[in-house]
Amino acid sequence: MAQYWYKKDKRVKRISEDNSDRDVVKQVAELKVKGYVQVLDRINPSATIIEQPKPKTKPKKKSKAKKK
Repeated sequence: MAQYWYKKDKRVKRISEDNSDRDVVKQVAELKVKGYVQVLDRINPSATIIEQPKPKTKPKKKSKAKKK
């Protein structure tokens, strides 16, 4: 079975699971970094998204100690 990865305004990429496990894990990690999401259907990818990308969180500012 193959995995399909999609990015808006880009083609759907297919990863074959017949490759060694290390190759698949490496390819998946690279696609996630580039902003791709996993989908079920390559014909209508935007409607079949499996995982939504997590929004990047901004670090909280540390408050300074008040002087007495």
